[in-house]
Amino acid sequence: MIIKLESVEHKLGHNHFNYDFCTDSSITGIFGPSGAGKTTLFNLISGVDTPINGKIELNNESLLDVSKNINIKGKNRNIGYVFQENHLFPHLSVKKNLLYSKPYIRNKEEYISFNDVISLLEILPLLNKKPRQLSGGERQRVAIGRALLSQPRLLLLDEPFSNVDCSKRKQIISYLLRINNHFKIPMLIISHHLEDILKLTRKIVVIENGKSTDAEDIFTIIKNDENPELIRPKKFQNTFKVRLKQYSEIDKTYDLISGDGVEIKISNHSKLLNTDLQKETKIQLSLRPIDVALSLEKHQGISVQNQLKGTVKQIIKNTEGIFCVVDCGFELFVEISQGIINTLFLHEGQSIYCQIKANDFDVVHVFENLNSNKTKHSKTIELVNNLNES
Repeated sequence: MIIKLESVEHKLGHNHFNYDFCTDSSITGIFGPSGAGKTTLFNLISGVDTPINGKIELNNESLLDVSKNINIKGKNRNIGYVFQENHLFPHLSVKKNLLYSKPYIRNKEEYISFNDVISLLEILPLLNKKPRQLSGGERQRVAIGRALLSQPRLLLLDEPFSNVDCSKRKQIISYLLRINNHFKIPMLIISHHLEDILKLTRKIVVIENGKSTDAEDIFTIIKNDENPELIRPKKFQNTFKVRLKQYSEIDKTYDLISGDGVEIKISNHSKLLNTDLQKETKIQLSLRPIDVALSLEKHQGISVQNQLKGTVKQIIKNTEGIFCVVDCGFELFVEISQGIINTLFLHEGQSIYCQIKANDFDVVHVFENLNSNKTKHSKTIELVNNLNES
């Protein structure tokens, strides 16, 4: 699905906003400092506000075209909006909050079921509680669930990590990937935490001073040294999908393989992993640039489990430090020093080994296979039916 904004101009008091970008990514991060105009962008896309000029298209359909006097009402745009403050109704139970939009979607095709939502977001135990009885992460999941049950074709999430602590951010990220994988709904996600966005997607739209200044892969932005004041390479997260090959009982590691056939070992410390995972299960990993060491040769008898051979593609120097892009079958962004460059005589085109400890990989998400999903959802349906009968 393609989301396109063309010369969209808006005024709010003394503030002037201009948005001009296009994205066809399944998940796009909206990144920028506080007050830059990120929430205003969402208000324009959803129809909460109306710009004074420009066009907004969703999958080649005009939601707004000021020159042609086209302005589809917000309630008819089929866009789910999860606000930063959740906006759950405090006097209603979780279940009634989730079903609030049901009377308004009678004429829509219902492709997202109540049972699927509570199963995927794991909110069955919360259904009879009131919002005040929930944690920040639980309220966020309920708000996402309510937006999903409006049967949207696009999901807007404004700062979904702002009201949850660091330990719960991982959980929300995993839930969002689960939703995107299961329902195939494109998402625009606002956050001023770049590292959280990058665990979801590398496609970002940068908003600065009320304007969209970049809309591309963040790797490209960093490699071209664009927005050096805002895009901090030290916040970058290497992310990539792999498949489970096997679990090694001997050294307590999972053997994984990338789409390019590169084998990786990771430790079993993540709560998302278990030894019952089926072969070929897809897993999303992240890795910080500082957690990769470089070597001219492969070493024997050391404790580092991953020594990936690659080629130096680029060396980047900026105010954040020195970084190296290495192609190991997939590109790795590595933080280095001038001393490393001098010692290894580092240069573009050079063969190099990337040394990574098994416990330095962070497991972002484990994608459930279809059969386990069916079993899980059928159990949830049974529990919901029992709850309704009681």
